[in-house]
Amino acid sequence: MKRVLIIGAGRLGKGFVGETFDNAGWNITFLDKDPRVIDELNRHNKYTVQVFRTDDIIMHEVTNFRAFATDDNYSVMNDFLESSVIMCPLYPEDFEESARYLGKCFEQQFKVDPDKKMTLICLTNKNHIIKDIEAWYRNAIPSAQARDWFDSHVAIRDSIVRRSTDAETHYATQIDSTAVASLLIQTPLYNDISDVEWLEPRDHLEMLKDIKVFTINGPHATTAYYGHLKGYNTIPDASADPEVAALANAVHDVTIKAVMTEYPQITREALTDLEYLPKAKNELPDSIHRVAYDPVRKLAFKDRLMGVVQLCLKYNLDYSPLTKAIACGLAYYAEDDRASVNLQQQMQKKGLLTTTAQIIGLPKDHPITLNVAQQYLALDAENLIPAIPC
Repeated sequence: MKRVLIIGAGRLGKGFVGETFDNAGWNITFLDKDPRVIDELNRHNKYTVQVFRTDDIIMHEVTNFRAFATDDNYSVMNDFLESSVIMCPLYPEDFEESARYLGKCFEQQFKVDPDKKMTLICLTNKNHIIKDIEAWYRNAIPSAQARDWFDSHVAIRDSIVRRSTDAETHYATQIDSTAVASLLIQTPLYNDISDVEWLEPRDHLEMLKDIKVFTINGPHATTAYYGHLKGYNTIPDASADPEVAALANAVHDVTIKAVMTEYPQITREALTDLEYLPKAKNELPDSIHRVAYDPVRKLAFKDRLMGVVQLCLKYNLDYSPLTKAIACGLAYYAEDDRASVNLQQQMQKKGLLTTTAQIIGLPKDHPITLNVAQQYLALDAENLIPAIPC
């Protein structure tokens, strides 16, 4: 039986990746740096995923797994050597650390079976980082011979995540997941995954990922950040507010114009197919907390909102809906979201203009920076910017 190694046993790792491979009959191994995540899995020896499909709700109890914490003894080594596919549902900032740990594993794989080929699939919304990830993994391998083997025998591929997965905490063993659209995976792959539902190899993934992050995640983040300022806790509640919906729709409309100008090779029908996600049956409302999490990353220079702003500048399109959405994001705060706490502390210490410039990656005197600051002050004048207890 085939084995998959899942690096990161949080919500997405368990609720999507583990559940999906378990359905296909694969052996599953989880590896996580957080001992509490692994302790909870091993204490229960199972976890439950409530899967919301378009026509049904399925309670899936997953028991066929092994779970290891990263340790100096490399307890996961035997399972690594049995795996041909490695799935990495990680935040962008965690890939380098994962590479440092797995370097010895790839070295050992080269020693015991140099003919074996492997595929490592990255599940992160950040685009254009595969070359960096490849370099981190390659450079972590001790010997030159194993690094040469890695170059020709390990395929590191990107993906487009189109499935929401949530739970009370990242170590929870009760998880909700929406199964209505496939994970799109960059080609070519070195290993066969055709027996696994919801995994779909696609060409031109880097372009599609830019488009997906812009057209889906941008309006989604807008709804979360503006909805948060207006006191909502869920995306559906925020979307029902006419002002929030109007801003999200305006962000979507200008994003579509910008994307179709930048990528003339994609048709409107293909774009609709990419961004359209069928509605799941009785799906639990998506939380603003999940969608808004880590505003520093989501407001960055090349991400879901600022990436479209740059296209608007390039093609002389109205970017004001986007800068208002960014201003809403700059005001986001949740006490258990370290990035948002740091953002608000930075705002208090350095001021609005300096913080805005640093977050969005432009000079303080750039027209976009100034416009975002003006939009923030307008929100403050409407008494929508809360007092932050940082």
